[in-house]
Formats: sequence, structure tokens, C-alpha cells
Amino acid sequence: MRTLGLETSSERGSVALVEDGVLVAHAYHQELSRHAERMLSLLGEALASAGWDKQSIDRLAVGVGPGAFTGIRIGIAQAHGLALGLGVPTVGVGSLRAIAAAHPKGDARLRLVVRDARRDEVFVGAYDVEGYEHLAATVWPRAGLATALSAWAGGEPFVVLGEAVEGLDSFIDEAGGAPDATQVALLGARFDPSLHPPHPVYARGPGADPQNLVPSPLRLPRS
Repeated sequence: MRTLGLETSSERGSVALVEDGVLVAHAYHQELSRHAERMLSLLGEALASAGWDKQSIDRLAVGVGPGAFTGIRIGIAQAHGLALGLGVPTVGVGSLRAIAAAHPKGDARLRLVVRDARRDEVFVGAYDVEGYEHLAATVWPRAGLATALSAWAGGEPFVVLGEAVEGLDSFIDEAGGAPDATQVALLGARFDPSLHPPHPVYARGPGADPQNLVPSPLRLPRS
């Protein structure tokens, strides 16, 4: 089966083509807020490198976050558009799970994935070496993070991925801790599309505060 993976939940946008569990082509950019302009050209580069026709793709997999709101929406919209045109199913892959899956399989420790969520907070998720999710993506305060992670693990050996945490064993890969389309495609090829729909995972609301404005003097009273 040929699977196209897209990942845009950080400033690193990437495309991967996987066939039967083997990476065939990969391309990425690292230009902030350029996903809308760059991703389709990256797809063209990857297809040319693999020698694939776009019509030969059997499935799309897309990173669904958590991460950058705009990036997540762009990636999912592009995946929907491509899947509709190709008539193939689309699978959503959590971005924290993708980071965990990139860690070497020889390390059997629990993978605690940490990503910047701004506002002095981080996204945290936990996965084992087989990819089973022990903690779905949630938002934690940055203050006291090392202590909180250790307490949550309850003495079980773990490694921190995605973002280094002072005082804890951390591992940052060549992608700089960002999720990559390679793992999105590899996981998406295995997942059941009906159980992993391409719905965005924000882990929290957009943080927009309702405005408390003085009533307009031009507003007419109701009769």
C-alpha cells in the first residue's frame, strides 16, 4: 500500500511517501507560516523523487496536532482536498504520537512527549515502545514540569521527547523535536481510518477572551 503523509503542526512542514512500511521519498521546509505555499510543491518533489504518479496513492495520513492552530488547519484541509480528488481514505495521526514513534525502538522506556504550547504551558502525551497511548495530549503548566512528569510516571523509567526538560533524560532527534511526515505516514498506513479520522486535536480552546465592551450609544433600545 502506498501512503502519503503530511505534517504541518509546527514551523517544519514535511511530506513523506511510504510503501509497505518503507520510506520511499521525503521532503520538508522550515519556513515559518509558509505551509500553504510550500506543501504542494514539496509533494511534487517527493512524487518526482519516488517516480510515483499521484493516482497511485492508496491512502493519505495527516498530522492532526496538537501544535500550531493555523498549521493544523492547513494540513487537514490539504489532505481532505487531495483525498477527495484521488478518491482515497484519510487517516489522522496525533503529532505527539508521531514524535514518540520516531524514537529508537531499542529504548523500551515510556516516551513522554513535550511540545511548547505557549502561555508558559506545554502539551504532554505518553506512549510506550509499541505506540500504545498511556496519556492523550493534555496541557500542563511549565512551572514544576520535571517534578510533575516524574510524579505522573510513578517510578516507571521514561525518556522525554520533543523538547528537553531540565533535570530529566531528554532526547531530541534530527528534526529538532518536531513531528515529521515520515512517522505520520508509517502510522497512518497501519491505522484503521474509521478509528482515526482526520479531526484536529487542539488539546485546548483558542484562548480568545470575550470582550466586555461599553454598549454603543448608537444602539437603539428594543421596543
